[in-house]
Amino acid sequence: MLHQVQGRLGLAFVYDADAPLDLYDDSAELYRALAETYLAADDPYSAAVEAARGVDLAGDDPDLWLLLDRARYRLADVDGAATALGRAAGAADQATVAWQRALLAVAGNRLTEARAAGQRALDLRPDPDRALTLAGWAAVDGDFGAAADAIQRFLALSTDDPQAAGYRDLAEFYRIVSRAPAMRIDDRVTRVQVNFDLKRGDEIPYVPMRFDGREPAYVLFDTGAEHNVIDRAYARSIGVGPIFPGGPLHGAYRATSPGGWAVVDSLQIGSLRLERVPFAVADFAALNLRGQGSYYIAAVINPALLFRDFVVVLDYEHRRIELIRNRPDDPTYVTLQPRIRRTTGPFVFDSNGVWPVLEVTLDGARGLPFLADTGASDILLDARTAGALRVDPQAFEAAAAGHARDELVAQLLPGPVAGPGGIDLHGILGFPFFRDMRVAFDYRAMQVVIEN
Repeated sequence: MLHQVQGRLGLAFVYDADAPLDLYDDSAELYRALAETYLAADDPYSAAVEAARGVDLAGDDPDLWLLLDRARYRLADVDGAATALGRAAGAADQATVAWQRALLAVAGNRLTEARAAGQRALDLRPDPDRALTLAGWAAVDGDFGAAADAIQRFLALSTDDPQAAGYRDLAEFYRIVSRAPAMRIDDRVTRVQVNFDLKRGDEIPYVPMRFDGREPAYVLFDTGAEHNVIDRAYARSIGVGPIFPGGPLHGAYRATSPGGWAVVDSLQIGSLRLERVPFAVADFAALNLRGQGSYYIAAVINPALLFRDFVVVLDYEHRRIELIRNRPDDPTYVTLQPRIRRTTGPFVFDSNGVWPVLEVTLDGARGLPFLADTGASDILLDARTAGALRVDPQAFEAAAAGHARDELVAQLLPGPVAGPGGIDLHGILGFPFFRDMRVAFDYRAMQVVIEN
């Protein structure tokens, strides 16, 4: 009876329906209403359950399959979402079908496919949020001209957005970056190895890198960053310029309010050199990043923005980073014969195209999507998830990619990790989970390898 009442309420909520409905009669319409209602209430697990019940009744209903795809995507069940989307080709909402194809392509690191599907979705139904997301994908893909065009589309669709000035500045910066090739890496470099430092009590990789040929400066290797960011004072001290104006942008886990934008002519890690690297500019003193004892932090870098053609290996025990060129004809890092004990597991990218998401089990419960964040010194857990699973944040077990740790401690988050439109993240997997391990992100195989 509860399901029928919920379904009737769902119909009224979603469709404002006045037509009488038999509350005792299971129907595809009822389960569709339930799934829609649960998705609107940010409960994708319940939405997936109800949509699956609906397709059991009406297996040829493409609209129900589309709902199932949307719910499974938000649960980071990318394979299950793709299966459902394959049955949703005839759904009435073709714009959403195209957008879901784009999200699944981004999750699997297929940016060209994602951008084409995303553009089709935008053409079918103009939407400012999707235009902004499309701009982000183009920038991650190194197509800054297309990124500027997408931001202009966003501004045209959202004329009263409070962050419009910041996005006008960003579009102009992307136009400037697009005038010449950016983020170029010498193809002859196949492997790089450098040591990094871990500050006691912080445990974030501090990697020495050279900016514009200057003396090495510390950079945070941070898979949870949405942009590469350079400290304004440091940029000025080494003559990076001009610094273009910037303003507040929409952000999620780490609210993004760059004070400007700049292009670093060269960035070097070991023997690997990148040319014309765009950065957001921020005041690290205000963010409590500059003063880290004897460590001066010059920048924050997400390896997924710069080293997508490499396997990125962080060896926490030996404090070493390796970048291994990932050529299409070479064996993937995952298939190489290990000399030490290892576990592996898949990861996907969130809707921003740069956050690696892992399935994590807490105290043996069902798997939940977490952001794998090398820039987090703690494990962070959504307080609602901790309460629902009765997880003790002062002592619990977490397992991901075949690797498990117990007696972990988490900081509780009062709200969601990420904003709407992407995967529903339940927490952030930081240093305590990866302590003393060798962790590799293979962006071609979309696998994380954890070695001991």
